[in-house]
Amino acid sequence: MMMTQKKIVVALILLFFGESMLVADNQKGIDFYRGNMLETAKIYFNEQLPNLSGRDLAEAYYFLGNICFDQQKQNLAVDYYNKSVEADPEYPFGYVGQGAMALYNKNLKEADDLFSKASKMDKKNSDIRVDAALAYAKNKLYEKTEDEINKARKINKNNPRIYVAEGDILLMQDPAKAGTAAAKYDNAIYFDSNCKEAYIKGSRVYRTINIDVALEKTTTVLSLDSNYIPAYLELGETYYVNGLYTKSAEAYKRYMEAPGVPEEYQDKYASALFVAKDFQGVLNQAKQTLAKNPNNIHMNRLKMFTEYELKDYTAALASAKAFFNTAKAKDIAWQDYRYYAMILKENKQPEAAIEALNSAVKTVTDQPELYKELASAYADKEDYKNAIPNYQRYFETSKEYSLSDILSYGQAHYYFSRNLPETAQYDAERKANIEKADSLFSEITIKAPQLFQGYWWKARVQAALDPDSKLGLAKPLYEKTLEAMNASGNSPKGIQVEIFNYLAFYYYVRYEEAYSKKNTSEANLNKNLSIENWEKVLELQPENASAADALRILKK
Repeated sequence: MMMTQKKIVVALILLFFGESMLVADNQKGIDFYRGNMLETAKIYFNEQLPNLSGRDLAEAYYFLGNICFDQQKQNLAVDYYNKSVEADPEYPFGYVGQGAMALYNKNLKEADDLFSKASKMDKKNSDIRVDAALAYAKNKLYEKTEDEINKARKINKNNPRIYVAEGDILLMQDPAKAGTAAAKYDNAIYFDSNCKEAYIKGSRVYRTINIDVALEKTTTVLSLDSNYIPAYLELGETYYVNGLYTKSAEAYKRYMEAPGVPEEYQDKYASALFVAKDFQGVLNQAKQTLAKNPNNIHMNRLKMFTEYELKDYTAALASAKAFFNTAKAKDIAWQDYRYYAMILKENKQPEAAIEALNSAVKTVTDQPELYKELASAYADKEDYKNAIPNYQRYFETSKEYSLSDILSYGQAHYYFSRNLPETAQYDAERKANIEKADSLFSEITIKAPQLFQGYWWKARVQAALDPDSKLGLAKPLYEKTLEAMNASGNSPKGIQVEIFNYLAFYYYVRYEEAYSKKNTSEANLNKNLSIENWEKVLELQPENASAADALRILKK
């Protein structure tokens, strides 16, 4: 018989929480709460309730009230605090919770009476005054917190929770007081070297200040308790904010085993996996999150990105359309349009891809690569008129561009000039573009004289300017191309064919010219050189009919 979904959830909870679920034990839930794992703590306490009675039950209700209060659900918090008092009227913290609600409702006298009542019930328990101080702080009544902390200190100055609370209150008042708060957390560790909460909160302070100190504190906690899940959350966060995404994903993975992980951290985990290029892991997490919340923008985005990276372009297109159909305009980033363009390109929709890239460049002004990609997209469909201005914007805004970029820019000008109508009205435009192409190709020969590409494209430019080869403008450049290819060991057959074709025709033109002038020796020399180059063409490309015909004529 198949287990119901509820039974499966219960089984997973038991698997994670272990034997502590089978006995009356609130400590693990308290650890989750103080480690900022509120949802996990809530699940833990709720699952514990049937096993609890008396003071243990009152304690669970008190912490459930704290969780709801911290989540701004005061209407639920008040019920839990009242249930805490009902479960055990002698449990003082239930009254502390009621005092927190009195503060929330602006009843300061009632709150003070409730805190005093709780403290009188267990005069030696300094935690009561500590929690009263936190209640004042959570209600932004900071002037009263110091009084409560001093009362706690008089009861037991060695209680580490006093110093943890002082650190928390300082950060609630002003995040800029992080240094002083860190010192308070260190004080807590001084009084109790096993105070896991103090290590975690100290690490949180140092995350963006000193990663080594942050990591030292977190690893110390794990040396004390390798199963302390809040430490893995803190470790994941520390690595994440410092850009160490592979390590972040590894730490988050352990944290993700806990029930009740907020979507915020599911999103971060998936993001870390994406940057670490664990695309299958991203997809698995995205599907899991989206099963519960199909409208999670971040996960829908990552799903689209990941399916593209996994080369599942059909699925990526479906995800992209779903994303853009549901996302609000304010939630769409330039990266979304960029990936959409790449997905559309792979799905043979070049016009739509160009539209997406145009949307991307309207969204952001500091991403020069987008202009290059847009230029390339236009060039792919031979729309060089639109490719050129986008290459120009790219070169104007990019601090670093490659030789390949220069080559592409030059090719756009070259092909644009070649595609213009052969009429006088376009002569100036044709000349301007071919000259721009030549200057860009020249830049390559200067910056990288060992590469053949600059010479080859300059040769093509000169061949375009001298179509009948009468001036032989392209000859030295084609010969330089051949020389550079031979030196590099990279000699593409198609380019060799083009070069030998040109040289064969060049010598044929000179043969005819010498023959017409009855200069027999020069005519024979050029004829033989033409034959030699046509034979090289046929050697590389035996099916080349033009070369075969030329040889047949020359050898008559």
